[in-house]
Amino acid sequence: MNLIQKINREIVKAKKILIASHQNPEGDAIGSTLALYHHFSSGRKIQMLNLDKLPYFLEFLPGSEKIFHSLEHIRPDFELAIIVDCTDPTRVGANFWELLKGKKVINIDHHESNRFFGELNFVQPEISSTGEIIFTLLKNSGKKLSARTATCLYTAIMMDTGSFRYSNTSKNTLAIASELVALGAKPGEISKQVYENHPPAWLKLISMALSTHQISASGKRAEMTLTSAMFRKSGAGKEMSEGLINYLMMLRGVEVGILYRQISKNKYKVSFRSSGKVNVAKLSEALGGGGHKQAAGATMEGNLKDIQARVRILVDDVIKKL
Repeated sequence: MNLIQKINREIVKAKKILIASHQNPEGDAIGSTLALYHHFSSGRKIQMLNLDKLPYFLEFLPGSEKIFHSLEHIRPDFELAIIVDCTDPTRVGANFWELLKGKKVINIDHHESNRFFGELNFVQPEISSTGEIIFTLLKNSGKKLSARTATCLYTAIMMDTGSFRYSNTSKNTLAIASELVALGAKPGEISKQVYENHPPAWLKLISMALSTHQISASGKRAEMTLTSAMFRKSGAGKEMSEGLINYLMMLRGVEVGILYRQISKNKYKVSFRSSGKVNVAKLSEALGGGGHKQAAGATMEGNLKDIQARVRILVDDVIKKL
């Protein structure tokens, strides 16, 4: 029996399941969670957990209102936990690991830095998204995918491939997207909800962030900063910074884009993007974070200038070797 068969067997056997994804969720995490829910909910009780509020541009996904946002709301009698799009259970929440004691855990992910923490680990870093991995799982479950499931998976794959623009988009990725459309996913409607559904505060935040942009003398490193004051002044939520770093990657010659987003007084989320030559997952790991070869991040504490100096030295040292 192969891994896919084992995972499907465990899911079908379980009557009470918890599906959880990482904090600061994006389309792949939420789309993957909901796809599993819709596909397996018949005949079993499934709870979904994400400790952060969903970004407004993902609220259109069917079933999103059923996701719990507090550990207190989770009934502890589940038999099986499925953790999606997470390198480590601590990314779900600080106390989440305690909830998993004595439970079977299935780990489904596509990050290079995954810690293989599950009893069963379906981890494929070479695949575009967790959504694409889950499609393969569900396709082999013996049950046809519904239009709701297809919508959630299409959204997951679309967002993690940058609307099929990134180099992680393979021939298989496009074939799966085509099949999801045939099953009922509507690309135009999904794209409009995700990318053309922003409030005015989003545009204010973008204009502030763009005004902070800096480009290195070599033209190969570009960066922007988002401070807490910018969020307050614009009235924007943290989810409105999603995709902002991609503006840096539109510049000719840029190999690495960096976005510093302030979390608290001396705490910053540092996000990286790469044109492909630099493995930013390794850069992030050196800073205590992780991710993919072309998209990764780390949380750092300290003065912003000190953080920037440390990051620039690390990035520029790698760029010099290209």
